[in-house]
Amino acid sequence: MRPDLSLRRALILLWTGAVIVIALFGGATSSQAVGPPVASATATLNIIAGDVKVVPTEGGPARAAKDGMNLAIGAHVVTGQKSTALVTFLDGSTLTVQPDSDATVKQADLGKNQSTVRIKVNLGTVWARVARLVDSGSSFSLESNSATATVHDGLIGARQEADGTFTCWTRAGTLFLVAPSGRIISELNPGQMDSVKTGQPSNPHAFFSNDSALRVTASPGGLPLILMVDKARLAGFASPRSEVNQVFGSFTGLTEQGGRVVEVPAGVAAPFMLVVEGQTSGPFEVTLAGLYKGGQVSQQRLSGTIKKGERLVTTIMPQLDDATAGNPKTAKVVGLTATPFQPMDGPLPGVLLLSPWE
Repeated sequence: MRPDLSLRRALILLWTGAVIVIALFGGATSSQAVGPPVASATATLNIIAGDVKVVPTEGGPARAAKDGMNLAIGAHVVTGQKSTALVTFLDGSTLTVQPDSDATVKQADLGKNQSTVRIKVNLGTVWARVARLVDSGSSFSLESNSATATVHDGLIGARQEADGTFTCWTRAGTLFLVAPSGRIISELNPGQMDSVKTGQPSNPHAFFSNDSALRVTASPGGLPLILMVDKARLAGFASPRSEVNQVFGSFTGLTEQGGRVVEVPAGVAAPFMLVVEGQTSGPFEVTLAGLYKGGQVSQQRLSGTIKKGERLVTTIMPQLDDATAGNPKTAKVVGLTATPFQPMDGPLPGVLLLSPWE
């Protein structure tokens, strides 16, 4: 018997409709911004650049680190001359281990509302983005043999030198520099630094990582994320609640109007990549500013429309004063140029690992 033609037509229409729906949903899914992975371990070690080694908790020779490995409490992270490592904690705090450095995670008691993290800086420089948690007892400490730098939340750094000098900085959050006896050596406000050295008094004072800086301010509808000229380190925002700060001396925060601001050291005539992700559909504006010793010397505004979940990208090139261009730390920025925004496909650049609690 031949099948009923009306039934055959109905089945064909049903099958065709299903294919169309799958195609539509598949296309919509593939066009959405791909989000970064989420952390699942207490501390995860990623390699930002170069070769990174780990000395196990039980001691012994240093071993080559594996990107994305779980980092045990008590292990040393050791970087070489052109190497940088990133440790991401479950609460969203991160530790960037700068080149030629050695740091140990001594404690990482983490919770959704309260955390205690202690890092021993054995040698070299580290930079930390400390997540803000509800409990006022939460703390993040960078330690040496001579002092400990502690904050509740913020952006802090520390350097241990071979001669015993311990220097610390804060870009956000009040930092307490405390002696082993418990005596408070100094209380640092954002933008200040201090050093502990035998025979020298405490001297809190202002600091600039580099004399020149690039500042990006985005309107409330956009999330800015800067990829540095090394094409490895990031500073900015990967989601509305996920702040990223892997760059020593940089600042990431909110404006009074609800927008977001990112400020990173400049001083090299090389391209920075800026990615802006739409949080709402509609118009947006980004203001680019070149700073020299904290003062604005140039400004450029970019504006347009963006869809929710869409990513746009531009390249920013600092222009430097010829007389000072030879030294990135003291070079003077005199202008900025930026390419028009273009759509960005694929995942965000760099190394990113988000907290499941943020």
